[in-house]
Amino acid sequence: MAEVSPLPFDGRKLALVSAAIAVLGFVALGIGLAVDPARAWLSYLMAFVFVLAISIGGLILLMIGYAANGRWMAVVRRPIEVLALPLPALAVLFVPILFGLSLYPWHTPPAGLEHRELEILAHRAPYMNGVFFAVRAAIYFAVFLVASELLRRWSVRRDREPPAAGDADPEALLGRERRLSSAMLPPVGLALTFAAMDWIMALQPIWYSSIFGIYVFAGGFLAAIGLVTALAARMWARHGDGGALTPNHFHALGRLMFAFTVFWAYSAFFQAMLIRIANKPEEITFYIQRIGGAWGVLVWILILGHFVLPFLVLMPKGVKFRPRVMAAAGVWLVVMELVDVYWLVIPARVQGVMVFHWLDLAALAAVGGTAVAVAAWRQHKISLIPHRDPFLPDGAKYRSNL
Repeated sequence: MAEVSPLPFDGRKLALVSAAIAVLGFVALGIGLAVDPARAWLSYLMAFVFVLAISIGGLILLMIGYAANGRWMAVVRRPIEVLALPLPALAVLFVPILFGLSLYPWHTPPAGLEHRELEILAHRAPYMNGVFFAVRAAIYFAVFLVASELLRRWSVRRDREPPAAGDADPEALLGRERRLSSAMLPPVGLALTFAAMDWIMALQPIWYSSIFGIYVFAGGFLAAIGLVTALAARMWARHGDGGALTPNHFHALGRLMFAFTVFWAYSAFFQAMLIRIANKPEEITFYIQRIGGAWGVLVWILILGHFVLPFLVLMPKGVKFRPRVMAAAGVWLVVMELVDVYWLVIPARVQGVMVFHWLDLAALAAVGGTAVAVAAWRQHKISLIPHRDPFLPDGAKYRSNL
């Protein structure tokens, strides 16, 4: 099998700068816990969910590539892996949330709840309690880490092994990865769904939505594709094509971004439409809290910025062959995912005109800085191209016919 030259990554500077930003963020959060603990915990949860959603989105994209024998994805396999690298750190960063359970109505019912709502919370107590909440979180992260760490270990180990024989079957060589990915996709999907219900949906006293897990997945997965595209464009700009990347790969990533822009909008629209049609008090409260005041502005930002604008930009075929445009679209979708997560989490406890807080930036610096620092540190001295991936020769020859 012909090899592509490796592109070692020097992550020291990025890791140090990101770690410094994270430290400043945690110091600010510590001050926030002393001044306004409720908002500090809420901001921390928002930042944590935002970073985790993208990381899990990257893991799912990685597993889909293996399960589907997607040869073109071998070229961007390493940027996809990078998104899942912070997961061990995120498992540790979840621990502080266990000290902020007062955010959740099942733990600390807010004043003003009706008797019926209190009865429902009491009925849910065997499931929604601190001990079982922590146990479920441990199970979720165990599922995420088993899949991500094994796939990453096998990928990096292959780069260090002697090249495979020229007549070796690439699909057979990646059979282990395909089997693991195929087996782990359902557990990872279920873990993400239940985590979304535990950590976000449960912020509302009795609200529920059967499509909520899909909605959270759609946003995180779309943002992960966008971030992978931006990382690939950065790789293109700094290292040329690296012997593998071509505009055809950006076209493929652009098609994925376009498809999941529509999927996210579909999930968001039908969740809102079905709840509006049913018009049940316990369901519509979620939207009532999120369409008034400044939150109504964010609704329009999401409609226009998370769907209409990306839909129009990504629709033409020719634009998807341009790495810089695709990178800009990818970064934009990551920002829109932040807006979406902010809109999901913060209104559960914050209403009025002034809905933004300096602790939001502190939390993003703490969690995001940690995630970037860990990813850069773990990627240090490892090639940006999996140069001995059995699918890489065919992936480098990929040409888009759509």
